[in-house]
This record gives sequence, structure tokens and C-alpha cells, in this order.
Amino acid sequence: MKAIHPRYIPLGATALVMVGLFVLGAVLYPNFASLRVVINLFGDNAFLGVAAVGATFVILSGGIDLSVGSVIAFTGILVAVLVGQGWDPRLALVFALGVGTAFGALMGWLIHAFELPPFLVTLGGMFFMRGISFVIHEQSLAIKHAFYNETLPALAIPVGPRLVIPFTASCLVIAVVIATFVSIYTRFGRNVYAIGSDEISARLMGVSTG
Repeated sequence: MKAIHPRYIPLGATALVMVGLFVLGAVLYPNFASLRVVINLFGDNAFLGVAAVGATFVILSGGIDLSVGSVIAFTGILVAVLVGQGWDPRLALVFALGVGTAFGALMGWLIHAFELPPFLVTLGGMFFMRGISFVIHEQSLAIKHAFYNETLPALAIPVGPRLVIPFTASCLVIAVVIATFVSIYTRFGRNVYAIGSDEISARLMGVSTG
């Protein structure tokens, strides 16, 4: 019998825990194992899944990012405020993602250029972005626009009578597929693994750790 590669043990353990919890839920609660519940789980938690995809690369590189939740809150409230002020939702999304990306790149540059601990830098980033979110708007803010109420729901994929796969779930699947391809089949992905294994050795081998 061929032994399991150590690289796949964490993935297998995670999948086993997820399946175990799902089976337990199906035993304890009626209709929990229905297709509607499975789709709703993916759709309602898609934002957590997409954030986990990004965090996976951070963890693979041997780092940590505590600011993820605050950055998600910041980009969300920023989009809501901009749309409320009359911005086109697509432009607001691109702008908010650009700001979030720039902030993450700034923290990465600080960590790399000054050899600062990722824990401290991202902890400061977490409090900073949380504060900025409250500066932009102190409470949750609903988005009332046809793009959110009509266009995005129309992108759902029907799978049966009164049952559709929401656009958010599709985004999660696409993000996982792209991240898997990048991590395995691209130079960037291999560099991330190399840095996470031993940053000094990776630098000696010519890997651009920055």
C-alpha cells in the first residue's frame, strides 16, 4: 500500500473533520443533509472561504495575518458608503479592492524591508483598519442598488426547481481553483512553499523572497 505523502495529510485531516461534522449534523437535525443546506453553507460562508484562500498563501510562506477580518470590514463598509454616494458599484468594488490590496502590500513591505514580525505588523494593521472602518461609518450600512438586488442574483446557476447556486458560491469555487493552480503549477506558488520551508535557504537559492 502506497504511503500518503506528508504534504496531503493536513488537507486530508481537514476534509475528514468537515465530513465528520456534516455527518453529525445530518444525524442530529432533520433535512440537514439536503442539497439546499449544502448550497446555502457555501453561499453564506463564501466570504470566509475566499479569505481563507488568501490566508493559506500567508501561512504557507511561514507568516501570519491578523488583519484579515478588519480589512474585510473596511472594504465592505467602503463599498457601501461609495455606492450610497452615487458611485457605480463596479467602480466602487475595484476601488475598495485596490485600497485593500495596497494596504496588504504595505504591510508586506514593512515585514520584508525592516524584518519585522508579521504578528506585530498585522496586529497594528488590524487595529488601524478597524478604526478607519468606524471613521467611514459607525454602523452597518445596507446597499440598496439594482446591481446588488438584481444583477448579482441573476448570475446564480439554477440546479433544480426553486434551487440555485448563488453567485457568491461560484466565486468561492473559482477562487479555490485558481489558488490551487497558482500554488502548484506556477513559479510564485513554488516560491511561497520554498520561503515557508526555509526563507534563508530560499534566498540562497535565488528565490526573490520579497
